Amino acid sequence: MGGVLSSTRRPSMIGRARQDCRILILRHGDPKDLIFPEYWKANDVLYQRIESERKMQMTNDPGSIMITIAVYSPCENSRCKCKAGKFTEDTLNTVGWADSKCTRSGCNHPLSNHIRHIKYVSNTEYMAVIKLVYDINNIKAALEISYANPKLQRNILIGSVYESVYKVLCKTVRYDPFKAPNIDTIYGSPPFEQINIRQILINFSRLYFFGDKEVLTFKQALKVTKFLLRSFDLWMWTVPDKKSYFYSELFSKPYSYYFCRYMVYCEIPRSNHSISPRYKATMIFGREVLRYTLESFYKDLQVWCYDSNIICKRHRDLYCVNYVPIYMTFLKTAYENPYSPIWNQPGLLFGQCN
Repeated sequence: MGGVLSSTRRPSMIGRARQDCRILILRHGDPKDLIFPEYWKANDVLYQRIESERKMQMTNDPGSIMITIAVYSPCENSRCKCKAGKFTEDTLNTVGWADSKCTRSGCNHPLSNHIRHIKYVSNTEYMAVIKLVYDINNIKAALEISYANPKLQRNILIGSVYESVYKVLCKTVRYDPFKAPNIDTIYGSPPFEQINIRQILINFSRLYFFGDKEVLTFKQALKVTKFLLRSFDLWMWTVPDKKSYFYSELFSKPYSYYFCRYMVYCEIPRSNHSISPRYKATMIFGREVLRYTLESFYKDLQVWCYDSNIICKRHRDLYCVNYVPIYMTFLKTAYENPYSPIWNQPGLLFGQCN
């Protein structure tokens, strides 16, 4: 009797596992899955702080705001070639701001000539320009601080990323300030690897835990996968050192190549709000990034699990102490094998789930 009961229950359990797998596979191709949902902004401390500072700046008198915009906007006089306003403190007038004269050579036109393009815009368009100019000022300030440091203390790679973004934002505010900056012109558009980290971990769960292994059931493995994916998307990558520019024959590109793209699409949108959307690292990066970052990510995750006050004790014990170490032990074995089936596209592992 016991054998009959177990045999009738087993298929339904596998059926549920296959259904979970099918849902994960089908959602893999949805473009919306590449980016964070809008509510990430409400839960991100850095985003909220930047937004609060920008709103405080907008409470200033209109003259200060318009002068800031004019500094990055070309003169609209038909014969003038001035590409950005320049105003000295002597001629700067935040009360009669429209009459302030641009001191750039060959211009000498009033400030109002530099902001004519936003005179009759909608509130949405006006807010877009404010965001753009605010982001430009932030990046410019960060670059100036970086340049003030000795070369040995600078990170040339991060500086080059911000310089590239700065140029795109300046070009946008000069030629089309009501359009979102096209940051794809810097490093190309995501995704940057053929199979992403999300699918790799799903493949891994199916390969090692499908059929409810004794060490970890398939359902538990999927929960750990979801936990790790969410954690990886929120994790700040390790800053590359000089060694990151070199790579072995096991990789097609250096770590620095992927780090630059991570900065532009996953990290900078937190502090520069004119750049949107923010992408999930697990959806636009794949095999090589996982192999580059897995060990450092897991070390940081362990520290976070034990030290963070956000996770309740039961949740921490269940995942970080029990499930995650088992999962990661098997994952390390799999990812060290360049021919492991976990690197395959969906459908090439066991065939599509039915």
